[in-house]
Amino acid sequence: MKNIKQFVLLAAMGLSLGSCNKLIEGSDISPNSPQDAPADQQLTAAQLSMGFFMSGEMPRQAGIWSGMFTGADRQYTGLNLYNTAAGDYDNAWATAYATTLAQTRIVSEKAQAVNNRALLGVAQVVEAQIVGQITALWGDVPYSEALRPNAPSKFDAQADVYAATQTLLDQAITNLPLNGVYTRSRDIFYQGSVAKWTAAAHSLKARHYLHVKNYAQAATQARLGISSSVDDMVMPYAGSAFSGDVNPYYDFIDYNRPGYISAEGSYALSLLNSRTNAKTLETARRDYFYTEDGDYYPFDLNYIDGAFAADADAPLLTYVETQAILAEALARTGNQAGALAALNNIRAENRSTFAGTGSRYVAFTLADFAAGGLMNGGLTPEKALIKEILTEKYLSLIGQLEPFHDLRRTDNEIGVPKKNTASPSLPQRLLYPQSEVNANPNVPNPIPGVFDKTPVNR
Repeated sequence: MKNIKQFVLLAAMGLSLGSCNKLIEGSDISPNSPQDAPADQQLTAAQLSMGFFMSGEMPRQAGIWSGMFTGADRQYTGLNLYNTAAGDYDNAWATAYATTLAQTRIVSEKAQAVNNRALLGVAQVVEAQIVGQITALWGDVPYSEALRPNAPSKFDAQADVYAATQTLLDQAITNLPLNGVYTRSRDIFYQGSVAKWTAAAHSLKARHYLHVKNYAQAATQARLGISSSVDDMVMPYAGSAFSGDVNPYYDFIDYNRPGYISAEGSYALSLLNSRTNAKTLETARRDYFYTEDGDYYPFDLNYIDGAFAADADAPLLTYVETQAILAEALARTGNQAGALAALNNIRAENRSTFAGTGSRYVAFTLADFAAGGLMNGGLTPEKALIKEILTEKYLSLIGQLEPFHDLRRTDNEIGVPKKNTASPSLPQRLLYPQSEVNANPNVPNPIPGVFDKTPVNR
């Protein structure tokens, strides 16, 4: 009897303690630091991170090195002369891997667990896009073993990384129209539109084929890509500096680092000022990207009412870029008429975007690129057409990463001048971040420098 009473007492104590544990269970978890989130909500986080990577520090630096901007004060004067150090890239590397790629992998895993193929397809496109930028900027990078816990990742060959993104995009194109339910409003780029995501996947395939100089495939995919500017993939910014929802260029130029960067002496500005002839007038486009009404230099980036304003959405993948890929790819594979048509599609878009008295974009003809033609300065007709296509893309995508990739891929075919005459060339890559060098024994050895071409550009 005594043993039975002791058992009952212990059981009661256990129930009591269990009830107390339930009362305090989870009290050590902050509601402001959630341990998990729905897959579609994490998709938003991945998109935000990727959009910030592609419209923030890296394109700003690439713009300086590509002759679009000028580093004008403090450490940016050194950056203007291509002086940089491995530690400068710790934050960008972390944003690309630990924030963006990691989030897309979580979304993919959760989508696969419930056979949500449509959401999986979206995550795959986002992953392919950020990975394409990582390898374009750094060359050989971790991918097949990226994000493994407690193990340093191997560095995959750049060509293999590009091939992997093509496979991933093929899978995305298959998955996107299949079953899947998720909150479309959490997709900040396309609100769950299968047609738009599919077109974007094809445009990305075209971009990555162009990066590796597979021009035939680039043309094929571009034809299937984004077919109207209304379907552009853009990073939306509301323009509220108070909430942090503001274009990163504006935040840098007029809020956090005023005076660090300008347009003075930039090659892109000089091109826009000089491209005046019977068929072209660039004043309106110049005033969209640059302004004389700023507070810092005679010519600032237009952070007031143009491309870099507080509420300016940042283009990530566009109809104009897709047409530029198509034009160059066709020109390099011998289809001059097709290349001209794609180039004129961009000029037609310019007529709409920059309409007004400071704008003139009359359609070109092949005669304009023939010997002695309006757009031929002593080149073969084919080379004259390609140079104009590259120049048009360069001026259309001011502030984006792709012109930096084009300059390195084409050996600077449009002739952007070096800012440091002692340098062997324009910069060819970003340095591997110091954080990765310190932690990962698989970093390539010897570690490449800023003027060493990435493998696909050699």
